[in-house]
Amino acid sequence: MQIVSSQSECNAAFRHWANTLIENTKLTEYGWIIEGKGVLFTNYGHGSPGEITREVMLGFDPDTGSSTVKIVQPNAAKRDKGPVTVLATDDTGNKYLLREGRLVANKVSTFIKDKFADLSGLTEVPLMVDGRRSTRHWYIVANLNAGASEIVAQAADFSNACAQARALASGGKSVSDAENEDNKRLTYGMDEKGRITTRVRPGGSLEITELQGYVYQELKKIVGKDLKKPKRNGYCVDGMIEPANLLIEIKTGTAAHCIYEAVGQLQLYPSLVGIHGKPEPALLIPDKLPLKPAMVAALANAKISVFTYGIGDSGKEPSITFPAALIERCRRST
Repeated sequence: MQIVSSQSECNAAFRHWANTLIENTKLTEYGWIIEGKGVLFTNYGHGSPGEITREVMLGFDPDTGSSTVKIVQPNAAKRDKGPVTVLATDDTGNKYLLREGRLVANKVSTFIKDKFADLSGLTEVPLMVDGRRSTRHWYIVANLNAGASEIVAQAADFSNACAQARALASGGKSVSDAENEDNKRLTYGMDEKGRITTRVRPGGSLEITELQGYVYQELKKIVGKDLKKPKRNGYCVDGMIEPANLLIEIKTGTAAHCIYEAVGQLQLYPSLVGIHGKPEPALLIPDKLPLKPAMVAALANAKISVFTYGIGDSGKEPSITFPAALIERCRRST
């Protein structure tokens, strides 16, 4: 791609992009929200409410006050040496808004630059300036010759890619030094332990069996050290067997809401925790009450394996048993 050196073209292109966002999104008290994508963006105090002048902050988080990535109006005079945003054209004359792959440190993550492509999953595009390739690394924010809905979708996708990069990098300013160090890398949670607790209530007391801990304990006896609990950014999976490439979610019930929660966790944890590759998701449920056929079919369509565990009585604590199919799958290397 060739950089555009005309300031009037840069101004017009940025205005077209900003107006397209404003006209095709919903204005809320926090900023504009991109429906269907869930991305919130603001003018970050530049201009009146409901107005974009020269700066857009994509991926605003009201809880932390931080945003994911800033897009600014290009400065043509500085070419590729100025702001993090430039305007470029391809061989067919289509115009693109490009953003450097660099994210400043904020409350969400540390500074990101060298590993931006790996963390975000985005592909760099070569930018030519006066016959030479720019030494900075550039990525497409939007094809300005596309339709309005596509321009808005591309902005949201770019924001989400940057949010993924921040989540994987982690180590923001809002956490303590210990949390900061812990969030920088993938770590592992403590092994779960089954236990029975007593809760006092009016009229007596109630014993609560924390069944999930007993299930994990028994699985640990079978699988050994390969069963781990990857965690990052405040999220921790129930179980991951890396040699088997198996991500496990343990549920103690088979009600619809339990399954809905499990499916969401299995789909989101690889990204939230930063598990590389595509682990096979597996749901582990008690065999006391079978799933409805429609739910079984839905899980199959979602490519989620379903295994059961038995709950027996052996004194005060429950005894957990697993089918041979689960044990074989846990021990199978992929």
